[in-house]
Amino acid sequence: MFSRSEYRRVIAWPERIKREAPFLHDVFGDAPARGLPRRLLDVGCGSGEHARHFAEQGWTAVGVDVSDSMIESAREVAGDTSAGGSVRFELRDGATAGELPEAPFGGALFLGNGLAFVPTRDALDALFRGIARALAPGAPFLIQTLNYARIASGAQRAMPVNVRELPEEEGGGKVVLVRVFEPADGDQDFVHFFPISLHLVPSETEGEAPRVDVRGAKQLRHRAWRRPDVESALTAAGFENLSVFGGMRREPFDEATSSDLVVAARTVPA
Repeated sequence: MFSRSEYRRVIAWPERIKREAPFLHDVFGDAPARGLPRRLLDVGCGSGEHARHFAEQGWTAVGVDVSDSMIESAREVAGDTSAGGSVRFELRDGATAGELPEAPFGGALFLGNGLAFVPTRDALDALFRGIARALAPGAPFLIQTLNYARIASGAQRAMPVNVRELPEEEGGGKVVLVRVFEPADGDQDFVHFFPISLHLVPSETEGEAPRVDVRGAKQLRHRAWRRPDVESALTAAGFENLSVFGGMRREPFDEATSSDLVVAARTVPA
């Protein structure tokens, strides 16, 4: 499978953060003015770019993930920032985030489709309850996952292909990330996910097409959480004021056409 550093490379992080920043500001920007601590919890933080973004806005950010290789990659962007913020990363399940020394937090994120790796409703309930315990009263919580209603129906079979340049010390050429879905026969609660990493190796002969090498391929099983599942689990965990969108630009959610399911909620105010 492609490495964690390669994952960081193939995702256009600067462009993604720039695209999502206005929405993130809308959700979290007024937290300090409302008396909430300027501390952010990033659940399923992956390679750490979202947590780092908040640190660069002056927040104390803590990223947690259950993947040790992701945490290892995220620690490459850990530390203090010129804006007075800081970011650190810890191998931890979000269900126990309330045990972090920085808690209570003034906001929490769960972005990047990590929700698909929560396999059961009991696990989802435990996760959302744990995040609620880690948050201050009235703090915002933002979730982004894929729109699995669309994927499980077969209407979406793949994600956009990502292509990025490789440095010369890694062989040059391009790395290509292809991600394909296959609905699980007879089980609407799960879909099969196939991430495939290719290397377009430059030819030494001018005018000749590059060679294609398979760097890695894997089969994963995603839990296909739908809007009603997420909303009911959030409500059961004590969240309120739920708002649902079809993407990180505040698009209206349409089960048949939206690529993402984005939910903003808040813990109950004191």
